Amino acid sequence: MATSGYLLDNNIISILAQPSNPRHAPVKQRFEALGDAPVFLPVIAIAEIEFGMVKTKTPDAAQQAAVRQFFVEYPLHLGIDDNTVEPYSLIRSQIWHDHATPKGSGSAHKEKQPEDLTDRVTGKSLGVDERDLLIASTAAQYGLVLVTNDNNEGMRRIEKAAYKLELDGRPVQLRIELWP
Repeated sequence: MATSGYLLDNNIISILAQPSNPRHAPVKQRFEALGDAPVFLPVIAIAEIEFGMVKTKTPDAAQQAAVRQFFVEYPLHLGIDDNTVEPYSLIRSQIWHDHATPKGSGSAHKEKQPEDLTDRVTGKSLGVDERDLLIASTAAQYGLVLVTNDNNEGMRRIEKAAYKLELDGRPVQLRIELWP
């Protein structure tokens, strides 16, 4: 599948905007290899990063300026809109079918938020984050490759749910590239 561009997760944005990060060089090399391919930033990731900068008690003005300059240099920012609803609903529903605890008969489940989902055997959190689900849904909506450094179980479950939907002929195609 040819890509129409790339959507950067918040962890990739943070690494690229912070040259002192030990992962900066390999991520920057991969980023530069994209050439002229369109690069988009999800508004949710920008909001997460801004929140992190605002809440810190010891702000680094130079670092904050570098991050905000990155936002300016890559002005193609994608928010959630009416067309995000379908991939989001389908992916979240698949995750619920695969992992949620039924509450009696019908479609009710014990868990209300992705963060509430736990492994049925171990009781450990599945690590599915609502913001990650929304960012992944935005990538699927636009046919963009989601570039992330997030190799946690939650992101893998999102990718697996999207893949199941694609195999089932549902209109969800999510491509994720895991960068170092």
